[in-house]
Amino acid sequence: MGKINIRRCQRKNLLPALRLMRTCVNHLRRKTGKEPFRWRISKIPPFFDHLLKTDPNTFYCAISGEKIIGFAGAIIRGKQWYLAYLFVHPRYQNKGLGKKLIQKVWLDSQGMSHGLCTFAFNMQAVGLYSKVGLMPLCNLPRMEIVPDRLKKLKPTGLKIYDTPTRADITWINKLESKIRGYPHPSEWRFWVKDDLYKPHILKYRGKRVGYSVIGDDYQIAPAGAISNDYLLKVMNETLRVVKPKKGGKVKLWCPTLNINLYRFLIDIGFRASEMEIFMADKPYPDWQRYVPATLAVI
Repeated sequence: MGKINIRRCQRKNLLPALRLMRTCVNHLRRKTGKEPFRWRISKIPPFFDHLLKTDPNTFYCAISGEKIIGFAGAIIRGKQWYLAYLFVHPRYQNKGLGKKLIQKVWLDSQGMSHGLCTFAFNMQAVGLYSKVGLMPLCNLPRMEIVPDRLKKLKPTGLKIYDTPTRADITWINKLESKIRGYPHPSEWRFWVKDDLYKPHILKYRGKRVGYSVIGDDYQIAPAGAISNDYLLKVMNETLRVVKPKKGGKVKLWCPTLNINLYRFLIDIGFRASEMEIFMADKPYPDWQRYVPATLAVI
């Protein structure tokens, strides 16, 4: 292995980093007997760009010659450290590079928690993360359905609005401090402004009870509510307004610790297509009232 430089990631590194991610993911999928993802990469996804802007000091690249062979990025929200990305080119795996990248992006202080998500079938990664003190705490199956297989959903009595006000966003951040552990105001500013995402606020008799975000890929992520019962109703009403294009699928990550939500999704036609594992050194979030955002931010 030649000389490898590890340095802070810049915006110009994001496209090569994305291509590295594709190489790593598809190598693992082929290795475990799964179909590779068809993933066209021509420009930087806005949310990927957003995370680098919010946490530039915890995004690093490993470079050999002129090629990016490793990439790691972590975000910090309140006292939650979260590993959004860690990828090492297959040729350079099992040589300690992944551990070095984790050490570069790792932050710790009194009361800080650490977490991440990884593929359930990537036992090598599970082992690596276990060595830094993270434990598998919850499975996150990726639930999918094509619209014509979705059972007709009845109204729940909630009203859903697709133009959240500033007061609504303030309420969401306050709720997320309870159900996520810490609020994510920077993500909400992004979701509200970006046309690829459609945030919703849900009310019952004029009172806010939950929220959801629908992405351009028809993924519902995140969603939250003041109770488990209301979370099911929030998901019900959000599913009633999702309108995928022909061939599109509605998707979300369902925490298996939320048995009521999992059964609800199965009963209306959803099926699990992938399995991720949430790992952390402290239990969070409140899975009874929360559905994860993109796995890069949970």
